[in-house]
Amino acid sequence: MAGGTTPDRAKSPTIPGDGFLIGAAIGSGNTALAAERGGADFLLAINAGRLRNMGAPSIACMLPIFDAGPLTEDFARRELLALCHIPILLGVNVWEESCDASAIAERVRQLGFAGAVNFPSCMHFSHAMQQLLSRAGRGIEKEVAVLRAVQDRGLTSMFYCATRTQARLAADAGLDLVCLNLGWNVGGAMGHRTRSSLEEVASAAREIGRLIKRIHPGVRFLLEGGPIVTAEDLGRIANLAPIDGYVGGSTIERLPLEVSVADQIDAYRQASRRRTALDSQSARLVAWGQRFGFIGRAPAQLDYLRRLQAVAGTAAPVLLLLEPGLSPQPSLAALANPGGRRGRPSVLEIDPRTEDYPAKARRLLFGQAEAAGAGRPALADETLDLLVVHAPEVLPPAMQRRLAVALRDGIFRIPGSRRQLTLAPRVVLVADGRQGAGREIPGLEPVLALLFEGWTLSPPLLRERVEDLPAIMDALAGSGTSVLPRRKDFTSGAMKRLAAHAWPSNETELRNLLGALAGRRDGGPIQLQQLLPLLQAGTATGDDRRSEKDRIVDALWRNGFNRSRTAEVLGMSRKTLYNKMLRFGLKG
Repeated sequence: MAGGTTPDRAKSPTIPGDGFLIGAAIGSGNTALAAERGGADFLLAINAGRLRNMGAPSIACMLPIFDAGPLTEDFARRELLALCHIPILLGVNVWEESCDASAIAERVRQLGFAGAVNFPSCMHFSHAMQQLLSRAGRGIEKEVAVLRAVQDRGLTSMFYCATRTQARLAADAGLDLVCLNLGWNVGGAMGHRTRSSLEEVASAAREIGRLIKRIHPGVRFLLEGGPIVTAEDLGRIANLAPIDGYVGGSTIERLPLEVSVADQIDAYRQASRRRTALDSQSARLVAWGQRFGFIGRAPAQLDYLRRLQAVAGTAAPVLLLLEPGLSPQPSLAALANPGGRRGRPSVLEIDPRTEDYPAKARRLLFGQAEAAGAGRPALADETLDLLVVHAPEVLPPAMQRRLAVALRDGIFRIPGSRRQLTLAPRVVLVADGRQGAGREIPGLEPVLALLFEGWTLSPPLLRERVEDLPAIMDALAGSGTSVLPRRKDFTSGAMKRLAAHAWPSNETELRNLLGALAGRRDGGPIQLQQLLPLLQAGTATGDDRRSEKDRIVDALWRNGFNRSRTAEVLGMSRKTLYNKMLRFGLKG
């Protein structure tokens, strides 16, 4: 396939004369075949595509690291002409030692290409550099002349331009295709930061498109690069500007590959983790927890379920410590009905922060002697399975001490009465886990705190069981018709960032994040860039008590102390991570 010439141009396919055109600027036969199967109208064989396949960013095409002509021609002949059946335009430049437009055009024809495109091009240089090249006869004007010569041989020419003036030169020359290059693509691992919005791009495209069509009505006007990353982006511009097509380079070759390969590897990784089946005891524990709404099987979750099941099997009072965003309901449901008997358990929840403090809370708990016809106090109500007191530390100290005596002795007296009542329901106190445990909780009387030493439950934080993130996300999404995104809607890079997040508000923060992503305009996979503003906002509003050093240490540990992966999930450059590690005295 490498030697000799390919069939004459008369046997080469031609670009369709109508309809919206899709071109693919690629650098390998594998991508070319995929583009052809996907319905691309034509291919561009350019050195930027080849360099992308070597792992370099597209902008490397302007560096003197390879001779662009031989590099492009070699892979185009070996991998494209021999395999593909759609038109292929060869990238040509005007900086070779010999730059005869007629000779270049003839070689393109003899090799069997459908035409040519000016790439690499002067348009990527600064204005001053473009002027120097033009004065030397190797500028934009020369590129137009070469493409005109190609077109004069019955081939197709496509002209890359970056400005109104350059586009006008192509229209004056009567070239077939004019592609407005909007700059290097944004997005992905090696993408550039966006400088123009889609609306700004549409405005420029509308002006240039109308100009060149007035000069040359038969010209086909296309766009490439810049902020156009998704099909939705292109659709927004197509509604505002008279474009006839789109050329994708990184958006067709690099970005989909980055996502698909990373996601596939992540899928294999998840499959390998599922291979380790739970032992029978752990499986029964997970099934028991699922009856009460617990999700997941991470080690921290299993440890908590094991502890909860043991405590739930007793009648002892319990102190439940919760950090922000953790729901008490699954734990309360298990404590109220550990055996899972049919019927809904009877639970009364008292929150002194919402009652007529403190009198009503006291009446609810202990009753009132002079209240005629009043029901039994909650502490003696035999119809209750569970009595829950939220924020016990805000109860008056005397009431806390009275409650401690009742829980210790199992009996109590109604205030103002001598009659003793027996404690009936199980009592659970729910306190803020950030305040500490037991005696460390500010405002909690020592005699009451002492009662719960050994009888305290602390559900694991979300950051302690990130292995359960996919299952929790799918559970929050609910049914198949839910508007909330599921695990499958996130790229591998996005999931890594979620796993590294501190989650100061736990499941509530995750639910809020999914809600913010619901109904997003871009229907494609959720990228890392879409998450970062939402995660930063959540961290700013949450009460994250972990220092930056703690987060870095945690991320390093979770990523096997690989600095590149750690920097990626933390949303910073490797150099920034290294500098922070030096500042915090971290090694690894």
